[in-house]
Amino acid sequence: MNARQRVTWPGVVLRVVTGSLGAGMILLPAPELPGRAWLLIPAGLLLVAASLGGPLARWRAVGTLAAAAAVVESAFGLPSLGVLAGEGLLILGYLLLVDAPGVMPGTVTARWLRLQLPAAFWGTLTAAIVLVVLAVPVPVSAWLLVAGAGAAVAATVIALPRRPGRPRQPR
Repeated sequence: MNARQRVTWPGVVLRVVTGSLGAGMILLPAPELPGRAWLLIPAGLLLVAASLGGPLARWRAVGTLAAAAAVVESAFGLPSLGVLAGEGLLILGYLLLVDAPGVMPGTVTARWLRLQLPAAFWGTLTAAIVLVVLAVPVPVSAWLLVAGAGAAVAATVIALPRRPGRPRQPR
């Protein structure tokens, strides 16, 4: 944002919620982290802050890097299934909201949020299914590992921020 843009309350609330989700995704796996992995916490929090404002906020990959820091923290910490499910939902919410346009009036913000509901619904459903599937003890097989890796890649591709398309010209 530059000084000429007018700040609206819906935009401020959206940024506060996004920052809260980002801080939550970074801090949730923190109690499980071993020694040197604690360095990921300030790095992740700095990435979250940079994705919300300042010159790096225009670079869409900053939000993705913050989410990647949260994933790496979870990998190092080996938290419980419930914590992993919560972490997944926090990352989903953060990635959906960090991609919001900067300045929007209240009605546009409400419409934009409504357009994000299908992704939030399917992401929540997927997290619940993964939680149930992981809670059931299954012997490890190569096919199960390949399917899990494929699902992780698909989820990452879906969650990555996209560049907005060019608006259509009025007729």
